Amino acid sequence: LLWEDGRVAGVVAGGEEIWAHIVIAADGALSFMADKAGLRAPLAPDNYAVAVKEVYKLDEKTIEERFGLEEGQGAANLFVGAVTKGLFGGGFLYTNKDTVSLGLVVGMSSLMKSRPPIETHSLMDAFAARPEVACRIKGGDLKEYSAHIISEAGLAGVSKLCAGGMLVVGDAAGFALNVGITVRGMEFAIASGVMAAETANEALERGDASEALLAGYEKRLREIFVLKDMETFRHSREVLEKERLFTVYPRFICSLLGSLFTVDEKPQASLYQRAMGVAKQHMFSWQSIKDIMDFRKL
Repeated sequence: LLWEDGRVAGVVAGGEEIWAHIVIAADGALSFMADKAGLRAPLAPDNYAVAVKEVYKLDEKTIEERFGLEEGQGAANLFVGAVTKGLFGGGFLYTNKDTVSLGLVVGMSSLMKSRPPIETHSLMDAFAARPEVACRIKGGDLKEYSAHIISEAGLAGVSKLCAGGMLVVGDAAGFALNVGITVRGMEFAIASGVMAAETANEALERGDASEALLAGYEKRLREIFVLKDMETFRHSREVLEKERLFTVYPRFICSLLGSLFTVDEKPQASLYQRAMGVAKQHMFSWQSIKDIMDFRKL
């Protein structure tokens, strides 16, 4: 960062100094710019997740046939449990117009603590080889392989949002929200970018890029969904970091469905008896009751 009279006044990029009235930091979840501006302290590994994604090229007709879609429709599949070997995280498989995106998100701290060590590329290879996935991407041309760091800290990971001459948006500000069934970030990035642009425009018109004026950025964010939703789901991390969500409960669901749909030569118990039998194996514990009570926070 470049500084002038105690405020941010530009950046150094590629060895060149670029001066500006206002700098908008949009440099991702690890935001070194926010760190250097003193807007936040570095977060611990358990506040982040590693995401990896592959993009396969397929023609539109093939995608529609494999996913059972009508023209113009799309599909998204989410996976939890075995795909991450019980680690915090999950998998996704979704369609685009003429490509299919396949990927995993795994907690950074979970990966670091795994014994024996687990690497994301090995998880990804195993995920792509699963029968229910392999048949969807078969024959596809791998066009892209990417990785990304995602904030999992929720509201606790949101930085101070402005300093003199500087605003922070999107992932750099910590605007990411995992509520289990959805992982949100794109709409936060877009909305915060719009609010930052409006704030910057006002600052330029007034010729004032002080922290006091730029603080209007946070006020704007509180008037729309961004900070309201971050506040509503402020407990999501403490609920979703429970290991049982990625081990015990997926096994329970699979065992339950296996029991209910298995037909063999043996006399069958009632559906209720079979369901209760599986529940006793996996769910009848004080820990499960506590987990259910905690789920109310979502």
